[in-house]
Amino acid sequence: MPATVDSLRYDIESLTKSGAFGEIVDRCHVELTMARREGNHSLEIIALLGLAQAQCSLGHFDFARDYINQAVEGANAIRSVGLMIDALLVRARIAREGYLQTGEALEDYRKAVDYAFEAGDMRRYAQSVLGMGEIASDANESSKHAWKAIDIAREINDDQLEAQAILLLSNAFIRKNEHSKANDGLLVALRKAQAVKDRLLESVIIGQQGLVLAQDADSFERGLEQQLTALEVARGLEAVFHEFMRLYTLAMTLVAANDLAEARGYFDQMLALAQDIKHPPYEMYTLGMIGQWQELRGNHDSAISYYGRAVDMARAVGNPQSEARYLYALGSVYTSQWEFSAARQEYSRARAIYQSLDDGRNATRVRASIVYTYIMAVATRILRLLGAQPAGE
Repeated sequence: MPATVDSLRYDIESLTKSGAFGEIVDRCHVELTMARREGNHSLEIIALLGLAQAQCSLGHFDFARDYINQAVEGANAIRSVGLMIDALLVRARIAREGYLQTGEALEDYRKAVDYAFEAGDMRRYAQSVLGMGEIASDANESSKHAWKAIDIAREINDDQLEAQAILLLSNAFIRKNEHSKANDGLLVALRKAQAVKDRLLESVIIGQQGLVLAQDADSFERGLEQQLTALEVARGLEAVFHEFMRLYTLAMTLVAANDLAEARGYFDQMLALAQDIKHPPYEMYTLGMIGQWQELRGNHDSAISYYGRAVDMARAVGNPQSEARYLYALGSVYTSQWEFSAARQEYSRARAIYQSLDDGRNATRVRASIVYTYIMAVATRILRLLGAQPAGE
């Protein structure tokens, strides 16, 4: 018997909670074929959304992007505001999780917010606001979006949405080093995730609890164990983005503890995962992280090499934000080596990209670094004229 829009949507949500992404793909392929045969456009779009979300979770990001573009086109064709919002939310997720393109994701989240607000659709409005909060660069901005989503979730009695919003709020507390507040929030979020039986969300929360525990020497090992548990759940569910980010969190936890050798093992696993799924954006990100690791080790030539490879890959995949970030990192390494001309060259390239993106805050920050290199170059020449050796040489 053919599925209805509501029954297929319900089945996709249920299978997503259990992490059965392969089952979603199989089911939605069948429903997509039948919907197209019968000319049921709404059901066709739901099937495309299910395919896009499942393929994104499995790390098949190019497939996911193809499906979601078809869904956006279909929603636009039948002028369905609700389905358009759903499609924008999934497209934003794919841009953010799959391609690390926060600029593209933010644009779609903003469109979704506007559509949902005009339609008076509070649930979709909260989901859109939640997405904006997840990619906000400022922790206070994330908190503001989280509270807005929490209020709406409570008003419409949606425990899953509330759990996601409380997780966002807790992550904002972590970013502000307010670990006691973060832990309180995570406990509430965990109970709600368990109540709605969302395995993946539950594992993410457990991993973040581990991150908080690892901030204290007395609970550091327990914190690592919880993060490893979250990693194994992500691997078991084949949730590639969550596996990748949990490896990153473990690595950065160990970097913060000055255990650089152990951290490198997790960075290597990130690189292996990126290469295994043949996904250049993840490889780009990992090369940048290894560049930072090399810089912390004082291996400046290796850091320059890794950052340079990350720049090249960012350019190849069309990610100007990341390209600018790695160019700035290159400039910083050159500055630390008192190679001010080389530093200015990299800073100037980064600044040009930020200006092209209309990112005035970062362009101003880079400009300050360029000015600093001129000041330091003049100071160095003066010291040499006086017969002194600059401290960095």
